[in-house]
Amino acid sequence: MSNTSMSSDPCPSKARQLEVLVVQSNPADTALTLEAFKVAGLTSGLHCVADGEDALMYVGRQGKYANVGIPDLIFLDLSQPRITGLGVLKLIKSTPSLMHIPIVVAAGSDNTEFVREVYRLNGNCFMRKPGELPEFARFIRACYEFWGSVITLENHSPQDG
Repeated sequence: MSNTSMSSDPCPSKARQLEVLVVQSNPADTALTLEAFKVAGLTSGLHCVADGEDALMYVGRQGKYANVGIPDLIFLDLSQPRITGLGVLKLIKSTPSLMHIPIVVAAGSDNTEFVREVYRLNGNCFMRKPGELPEFARFIRACYEFWGSVITLENHSPQDG
């Protein structure tokens, strides 16, 4: 028997398509994050913004983001200009219409104070960004599969706000 018919699809058939918002201000880190998603086979439903202010406009569907959907999952880098990653986390998690969105916080450091603050503000996951692409892709794939098939996310319609 041949194993060639076995699928190497990174998303199990029971995983639903997630709309993912990546909030990343550093262009090099953005490229690494997008490449990690690509290596993990996850390119559909991926949206990026370059800072915390745009992230809040995106989830609030304001300005140029007026017609976007509410993301199912947010990957948030802590290092953000204008509005810090912790500020974005606090505002989203304290807004009743948005607080259901899981937020995976990524940082270049696993400083105990940052980790504690992320969880105090109801962040769903804190991870120190791996420096190697294959490791980062494995993490992203695991998070996507967890939020896409293991747990049940709140359904929402475009009119939710």
